[in-house]
Amino acid sequence: MLKRFVIMLCLLLTGCSSQWIARSDIDGTIEQNNQKIFIGIPVLASLEGSMARLDESWILTAKHNRVILALQGREVYYHPYCDIALVKNAGTISAAVGMVFNGQEILHVGYPIGLPLSASKGKYVGDVFVQGWDGCQMSATTGVVSSGMSGGGVYNDHDELIGINHGYVSGSVLWPNGEQASHPAVFVSLYAVKDWLQLVTGKDYYR
Repeated sequence: MLKRFVIMLCLLLTGCSSQWIARSDIDGTIEQNNQKIFIGIPVLASLEGSMARLDESWILTAKHNRVILALQGREVYYHPYCDIALVKNAGTISAAVGMVFNGQEILHVGYPIGLPLSASKGKYVGDVFVQGWDGCQMSATTGVVSSGMSGGGVYNDHDELIGINHGYVSGSVLWPNGEQASHPAVFVSLYAVKDWLQLVTGKDYYR
């Protein structure tokens, strides 16, 4: 396993709109496994986010979408200190769960505010701790994440679900191994919270 480096960063949850992949370039199963959540009137006066299906019983999203989830009256389980939540929801399509290592390609998927399902390719560059989420190790990539994509799925080059979008860093980041990224996207790795996933669902996704 390649060594990963951890640094402290300050995350700014604002948007960016470059490097998008066309909707038609998103795998059909991945497209079906991601959905928009919102309250209010989309774009004009609303709170918006994204969700990604984990399996036939659960959907994942970002913990900071909790206002939307609360107002929708969903059955939700929040991680105690990471930006991730499990939502009880029955479905027929599930994603294979996987991992990613330094330098490997990833795909961020979600619904930017005012846009249809979109995706951005990048590569995994290192692990980070984000200010305000003490004790939660997150992962950074060279991909692009925009407002509204929080909670959408992140996939490796085998189309396996590896995490959910959190946001992106405002500025450039240099890792001790020499890796550097400008405005890196940040996601919560499912492997980093695998014990919590098993505690809530009763299923070991990394067995």
